[in-house]
Amino acid sequence: MPKPDLILGEECRVSMLRGFNSIGRLVALTLGPIGGHIGNQREGTNETELLNDAATIARRVLQLPDRQENAGAMMMRHIVWHMRNQVGDGSATTAVIAQATAREMQKLIAAGANAMILRRGIEKAVDVAARELQRFAVPLKGEERIAAVATAAMGDAEIGKLLGELYDVLGENAAIVIEPYVATYHDRAYHEGARFRGGYLSPYLITDQERRIAVLEDAYVLAGEMRFETTEAIQSVLEQVVNAGGKTLFLAVRGMSDKALSMLVANNERGVIKSCAASLKPVGDERRGTYENMALLTGASVIDDKHGWSEHQVRLEHLGRAERVTVTRDNFTIAGGQGDRAVLNERRRELRGKMRASHDPEEREMLRTLLSHFSGGIGELRIGALTSQERKTLTELAEQGIKTVDVAMEEGIVPGGGAAFLACIPAVLDIEATGDERLGVEIVARVLEEPMRRIAENASVHPPLVIAESSRLGYGYGYDVKSERYVDMIANGIADAAVVAKRALQQGVSGAVMLLTTDALVLHRKPQESFTP
Repeated sequence: MPKPDLILGEECRVSMLRGFNSIGRLVALTLGPIGGHIGNQREGTNETELLNDAATIARRVLQLPDRQENAGAMMMRHIVWHMRNQVGDGSATTAVIAQATAREMQKLIAAGANAMILRRGIEKAVDVAARELQRFAVPLKGEERIAAVATAAMGDAEIGKLLGELYDVLGENAAIVIEPYVATYHDRAYHEGARFRGGYLSPYLITDQERRIAVLEDAYVLAGEMRFETTEAIQSVLEQVVNAGGKTLFLAVRGMSDKALSMLVANNERGVIKSCAASLKPVGDERRGTYENMALLTGASVIDDKHGWSEHQVRLEHLGRAERVTVTRDNFTIAGGQGDRAVLNERRRELRGKMRASHDPEEREMLRTLLSHFSGGIGELRIGALTSQERKTLTELAEQGIKTVDVAMEEGIVPGGGAAFLACIPAVLDIEATGDERLGVEIVARVLEEPMRRIAENASVHPPLVIAESSRLGYGYGYDVKSERYVDMIANGIADAAVVAKRALQQGVSGAVMLLTTDALVLHRKPQESFTP
């Protein structure tokens, strides 16, 4: 069994840096459209999988043999995976920026620079670069631009094109659900429905463990601003649905006791009736309006225990119906609700009238959100593949693309291929600073070249020539490694989400600075193991 150990000072940093760089070099190979594939032999099998997604590659590395190096490797693994979870893209860029920052800092620290003063200069420069990236951002509009951003995030042009169409048809707040199926092609479909902010009350109610979601087909729907406390009340609702021939039940409620949730879980496990309970994130008037909208969309009655309703009074006639309900940790979608169209149209008119009459910005925003439940619709992205493993891989890619497009809709897009980072350098160099703080500013100026440098290197093109020519051509220009020419990146469909570029810079630099300002490393006798970075 390994002994506990304490490593201090330079020995600690140098050892961790070796592991940090090991993961960084590995995932950097995937950056750009001509990035390489990494072969990984799955433990216990003779299969070798080919991977080109930086976050997945980093996650496959569970441990390095050297314990000190492993601490640095896990730090890189964490920032790469965290980037993927946050915005769906930018993992390889984050690793490249982190590795370059650590390399430049280590050189100066070894030469006698003060790490904490370097840090101040670096943080100033990162703040300026982040503001520049936001200033460069342009709105993400049009099917082709949306498809380009999705394709850049996933590396799959066919799925990217379908996502471009779905968002173009449904609008920037599009609710898109993914449906894997057996076929040799991908497809899309459109349904009436809405997406709501909220998530399942318990992960034990998930029906699809791989995708971490609950999917209920032909579901009965209960929309209630109430809390279920007793097993008798929830059992009564389940029995009424089963007696009516129902197989699935969705409950959007304020909350449930552990005993009531256990009743749902037990029935799911026995296969008697599939169910899922979720709560809403909105509060106040928006919450009440959302429950009302949900009831109208599905033909349910609005149940509210503050107006005399009891959990024991719920009857089958109070429930609505929907063709499909999909529930994740953060939201749920209701497609094909069986509400009365005339009532729905009246609700739309009522909300529009209130919006016209209101001059309060917060109230108008709330009314706009409530109105979106009736106007967006649901897009179904059908992912086709002949094997379950391929369907799983493509589904994960599609989820990554959707997440990236969603964040790009919020803050816009910037030129891709490292061109946006390159354009930030003049503003960074204009920062007034002296001594070691100035050296920190210059570190960031060099690091901002690194994404374009690595993309060129992966495409076997001389990086200094690419950087010099792109800088000479001016803002937004870069080298398209596929067509092998210098182009206006956004005009040619090469773009990154502004928020992805900003967070890649901030997270990559932050991880490197954290490592290079670490003065002690504690190695435990029995480290806690986790498959989640």
